[in-house]
Amino acid sequence: MALEDDFCDIVRKARYGLGITLEDAAARAGLAPARLQALEAGKSPTGEEARQLAGVLSLRSGPLAAIGAGGYEPPPVALRFGEWTVTPVFAEDVGAFCYAVATRDGRFTVDAGGGVEQVRAALGGTPQAVLLTHGHSDHVAALGAFGAPCYAHPQLAQEVGGEGLFDGAEILGLRVLYCPGHSPDMLCFRGPGFAFVGDTLFAGSLGRARTPQDYPALLESARRILALPKETALFCGHGPPTTVAAEREHNAFAI
Repeated sequence: MALEDDFCDIVRKARYGLGITLEDAAARAGLAPARLQALEAGKSPTGEEARQLAGVLSLRSGPLAAIGAGGYEPPPVALRFGEWTVTPVFAEDVGAFCYAVATRDGRFTVDAGGGVEQVRAALGGTPQAVLLTHGHSDHVAALGAFGAPCYAHPQLAQEVGGEGLFDGAEILGLRVLYCPGHSPDMLCFRGPGFAFVGDTLFAGSLGRARTPQDYPALLESARRILALPKETALFCGHGPPTTVAAEREHNAFAI
């Protein structure tokens, strides 16, 4: 599976988060503005351009250059964790993943952008609950079609008629982690050997900060995830799953 973010996405996200104009970033990196504009439009960078931009944008030069060269692919991730089974479901109409989760004691889904029938097929029926990582439409658009109680950050729960969850709470065997930055209502859910990280972190990259003022919080939330045990599998809202160990080594952001 292709990465959610390539070189141009990462550079744009970092520049936006830092509040640096294209012209200023180009000047600091010793590039013509037209060249940086081309790189941000998808042109392939040289290794030297990747290193120059990494220094300007507080990114990690080695991982950024590897992604620019198409050289990073996260390792395969298990889908069974003892009594837990995780089934990724890609909702093509919104371009996001939700996850059908089955345990000995329950069956539920994480996020609800679409893929309702696929989730039901994976679980053998309607989920008992829907856990929402955040309220962006590509993660909640099909919530009503799931026909199950939902649980989310208190702000989002009030909007969708669900039950609020706070940092450190436990639900369905998962621990709730509050991870703002991409959105103010972002929750991640940690299970035994895995975590659902929403749009906080992608393989090799991060979600986009809601505003430049939210960028430090996004970085801190990503660091909180990468403080989990290195073997932890990370199931993201977009792109392939990855692991804590892989992202500590290969993520282009300094987290």
